[in-house]
Amino acid sequence: MNARNAISTYSTLDTQSKVETAQPERLIALLYDKACILVRQASNALDTEDMEVFHEATTHATQIVLALRGILDLENGGETALRLSETYGAIAGALFKTKRTKSKTELGKLHEALSELRAAWHAIAEK
Repeated sequence: MNARNAISTYSTLDTQSKVETAQPERLIALLYDKACILVRQASNALDTEDMEVFHEATTHATQIVLALRGILDLENGGETALRLSETYGAIAGALFKTKRTKSKTELGKLHEALSELRAAWHAIAEK
């Protein structure tokens, strides 16, 4: 097994272990972690002009944001759930637009927004 495969296998097992033992708040924080990583990968892919990685990263980040929106309890979540739904919709729309414009500036703004949400969820998960 080469080093790349070993790292990939370890990463998969580490992630699987975290998911199997995590509380729901921690799982959401992990999704934010991944979304932030993907937006950063998309930005880096623009630097290297790797459009395949750019499109894969933005698509996957969009899927995560839409999944987060999909698990909201809009009936019982009150104003917070409604605001999060709107925020997720705006982020997903901006990611979709960025796929066309390939704007590093917009990716930076998206990373900042996701990072702020990520920090909030990490604070919730640590309580």
